[in-house]
Amino acid sequence: MNKFNKIFEDMAKIQDRSIIWNNFLDYCIDINLLNSKERHLDFKGNEENYSEMLAEWLLQLNKDLETKPYSDMLGVFYEELVTSHAKSKSIGQFFTPQDVTDLMVDLVVDEIKQNTFAYDCACGSARMLLSAHVKSNGELFCIGQDLDETSCKMAVLNFWSHGVRGSILHQNSISLEFYQAWRVNNYLYHGLPIPHIELVTERDAYNFVDASAYNFNAVELNPVKKTGTVQSTLM
Repeated sequence: MNKFNKIFEDMAKIQDRSIIWNNFLDYCIDINLLNSKERHLDFKGNEENYSEMLAEWLLQLNKDLETKPYSDMLGVFYEELVTSHAKSKSIGQFFTPQDVTDLMVDLVVDEIKQNTFAYDCACGSARMLLSAHVKSNGELFCIGQDLDETSCKMAVLNFWSHGVRGSILHQNSISLEFYQAWRVNNYLYHGLPIPHIELVTERDAYNFVDASAYNFNAVELNPVKKTGTVQSTLM
């Protein structure tokens, strides 16, 4: 990711690293929203830089996936970013190593039943849920929750890039105070063969929609609901 790092470091000369990182995550999510009417963020002329960073990330991810079942490149980069600025110590944030998450999933995930979900109440960048997705051959609906907004956005993009079907909630798992949620790839294997992201309510984060109830506009990628449809829930 030499080019990725160079673009990031060049931008960091004139702007705070955490702001650049969050703007990059926002850009990646924004351009992949299923409903184009929800795309409204202003990236102040940095779209070209963020677009190049996105392309470099996906190129490296494809290389990694040739030899690995999944890759949390975003989480690794973020760990280096926050560690160098001691943010992780100030908020008690440390990501679980991939070998440990794989072991935990191997111990927990055995028989996969239809319409079941994996849940992580402190998901970070969603390493454990990525591992569960791989272990279940994509049969699980994965739900992640985290208090840190940046971690949630990385988890959303890890879901999006790995074909994980599920939701990420920016929420306090103790008080249950809710901030925002994203549902990812809901229709990926059921009518829309393009990875996508939706902004949803807390309730809808736990729901999945029968894709046969929708017509998809291939240009705008906006779902247009048919009449007489039924929404089913995993809970």
